[in-house]
Amino acid sequence: MFTVGLLAAIVCGLGCLVIVFVWLRDRSTAAYAWWIIAFLLYGLGVLIAAQRYRLPLLSNIGTPGFATLLGFGAFWSGLRILDRRPTTLLALTPAMIWAFGLPFVHDAFALRQINYNVAIGTGTFLVGFDLWRSSVKEFSPRLGIAIICLSETVVSYSQAIALVVMRNDVGDGPLQGWFTFAPFQSAVAMVAIVVLGILMIGERTQHRFRDLAMKDELTGIFNRRGFFETSTNALRRTNRKTGETAMALFDIDFFKSINDTYGHPAGDRVIAEFAQRAARAIRPGDILGRIGGEEFALLLPGTTLSDARKVVERVRAAFADTPIVDGHNRILATTSAGISTVANQEVDLNSLVSSADEALLAAKKAGRNRTSILRPIDVSGSFPQ
Repeated sequence: MFTVGLLAAIVCGLGCLVIVFVWLRDRSTAAYAWWIIAFLLYGLGVLIAAQRYRLPLLSNIGTPGFATLLGFGAFWSGLRILDRRPTTLLALTPAMIWAFGLPFVHDAFALRQINYNVAIGTGTFLVGFDLWRSSVKEFSPRLGIAIICLSETVVSYSQAIALVVMRNDVGDGPLQGWFTFAPFQSAVAMVAIVVLGILMIGERTQHRFRDLAMKDELTGIFNRRGFFETSTNALRRTNRKTGETAMALFDIDFFKSINDTYGHPAGDRVIAEFAQRAARAIRPGDILGRIGGEEFALLLPGTTLSDARKVVERVRAAFADTPIVDGHNRILATTSAGISTVANQEVDLNSLVSSADEALLAAKKAGRNRTSILRPIDVSGSFPQ
């Protein structure tokens, strides 16, 4: 037991050091602080339990159990924060089960073991079920932690039931035979959870770098690269379906005049405001990106010309109807738009954008602050990326 406990404590310590290093580089992620606390508490609990004969007072008042169970709750809280979800008081459930049960089982070794197994089994079930429900069902560190937690629940509850049946044989301990499997399995599970947790951090870091490469810093929507990559993937899912796909390009009218009159910071404010209002006006599944200085693109997969026009006019109205406030200035700005559509089976992103660009040019020539429509004829055209 001491060897297994020591191994779990060492792994928790190493995991803690890794997360401290990551946290020092990225203090904006509060989940890392929760995980540091979690690994410290769990490792402390394991060490005290391993030294229970040298530290009988701490063991007698249930300190190892409190430390490990609170650490498990902190780990769950960190997982939820990493997902941008609120923490839950259910994270305290394992420690509360241990605390409320301890006065009744304090003097009976078997009953203390039953209480702890029920507590940790309940905690692993809550975490495993929460992660399983929020995971895509393809293997990932998150799904791996869910499977480990749910397996730990089965082992912990099984041991609790076995201890109820055989508590007279267990006596004052220590655990012998099959009963040593559950503590061993718990330590191994904690090692696996630490490793998978570190992998989750690496996965999240990769996603953040990808987001930085795909998102426009000023507006928060897709940049040119992000728009074209995301749109290409979306079109692969629609090209086998019947119907149409639409593309719209927007250009803020007389943007140079806005910059000259109010200054470049005000121009940036206008661009950001258009992106925000457009993002609120489009539908789920539509893809919006900033592909030039004041030029934006909107892909509407599986959308007819009539529905595309409704969305585009909603975007233009959302932008034009309310002045943009920049300091003491109230800036009234409008946008021109060009729409192009094509049958799903013939979709070529470059030619679709090129046709929408022709429609946008027609809207500008017609006086701006309007929408022009053009259906692509040649699907073999190209658009520089």
